[in-house]
Amino acid sequence: MPHGYAVEDCPQRRLIHGERFHLNGKNLIFAYMGGQEDLLSKLRETLEQQGIDSFHILEDLVPVEVQMEYFRYFERLRRENEPFMRDEEVALLFSPDATIERKKRSLTLLASIPDVSAYRSIETYHSSPLEPELAHWSSMALVSSRIILSSYLSGQQQVYISSGLGGHGKKLRFFTVFTTTERQPFTDLQREIVTREFTFQLEQADVVIEKFVTKENYFTIQLLFTFDKDAKSILDAAVHECNQYGNFLDTKYLFTNVKVLNDREIESLLAKR
Repeated sequence: MPHGYAVEDCPQRRLIHGERFHLNGKNLIFAYMGGQEDLLSKLRETLEQQGIDSFHILEDLVPVEVQMEYFRYFERLRRENEPFMRDEEVALLFSPDATIERKKRSLTLLASIPDVSAYRSIETYHSSPLEPELAHWSSMALVSSRIILSSYLSGQQQVYISSGLGGHGKKLRFFTVFTTTERQPFTDLQREIVTREFTFQLEQADVVIEKFVTKENYFTIQLLFTFDKDAKSILDAAVHECNQYGNFLDTKYLFTNVKVLNDREIESLLAKR
């Protein structure tokens, strides 16, 4: 028997920084967090104040603009509140004849209901999208569906924490850039020092290093931080230890969870500083 649904109203929402969006039921959204130095402490404080211990982090690297587009689209469908048939939307999602825009609608509608079959359909599609350009969109639909389904089954408030770099488990992903004081090239010894000191300081603090890349006069690290860590203090300590060997590192550095910068963007940024 086919199932009919409508996108329901969404009463609660919160955010650290950026635009406000929400999902069905008693779900909170922390949308678009920039790279503020105190971001983790602000987020930790908010979670504690709200008594929230259950939250979801998007693990895929989905551009912030795509996340914003998804949430705006979700809200538009909620306001329209047009009934739909689950099985018809699933059929359209896997149809080779449906357009990209129509499949966006199907993914979003299926993500809006607390239905295991709808969740599994999104999960199946996302595992191998028929349209590669919908990989980010299906990722957003999958996490949305997971939140709404979890809230429905547990009866507990669920939180979605959004950033351009996502995360893993209960950790948020960040991208950092460190450079030399006068943009001079690293010596071989300095390369060894930054690798050793940063690895030691970060591992001591239980921070996961996903990528560590050293260039001519700068290096980047992709990291996973838990909310109970003072990110700035940990990174400052690593810089301080390196500078015991000649003050060769700039004490100002980039720390963001919005996007991973490419070489050209980094070089352009360093040229302005």
